[in-house]
Amino acid sequence: MGTKSDKIILYTSQSPIVIKNLLEQKVCHVKREYIVKKYQEVSSIFLEAYNWYIDKAQNIVRKPEQAEYPFWTHNKIDYAGWYPGNYLLSLEVPVEECVFFRAEDWNKILNLKYLAADEKDEKRHKDMLIKFNISIESDIVTKPFYLNLKAEVKRSWDNLFKYHESIKFGDMQEKNLQAGLWELRKEWIIDIKENNL
Repeated sequence: MGTKSDKIILYTSQSPIVIKNLLEQKVCHVKREYIVKKYQEVSSIFLEAYNWYIDKAQNIVRKPEQAEYPFWTHNKIDYAGWYPGNYLLSLEVPVEECVFFRAEDWNKILNLKYLAADEKDEKRHKDMLIKFNISIESDIVTKPFYLNLKAEVKRSWDNLFKYHESIKFGDMQEKNLQAGLWELRKEWIIDIKENNL
């Protein structure tokens, strides 16, 4: 999994301004305005998921007061999303600073979908979608018609963290593991590469 005693190797792609702040201030936090600027007209959809995440994840790893939103990191370099003009950071992070989850589970939440606990739960949910004639699953969260179903979908998102402890203690090898970090620290940097393409 890329662990080294109580540390894990993680990768993240960050903008030049994040790198500048990190190197100058030795620690960097995400502000709400960065997310709004990055996602613009769809930022409200992302913020729905992000706000839920913050509410839950701060109970797993204490959130510093300066941190408004998390940084996303990956255990596989290929998933870090290294875009032209950005920098790829290789980090060695203490495990206790990480909130672990499977990337595919987080993607369901980002798409405002139900995150089933298991296959039986998944089938039950799909049958419910058919019963209520819901073809666009995210409508449950974005439209005002499905208050009870919306609450059920949001409760299902708690399944995001069901692997946290087993991953934290190295019991589980995940192909695409994500870790949320409340901050980036200069001392965690192993390598920085610029994408000049």
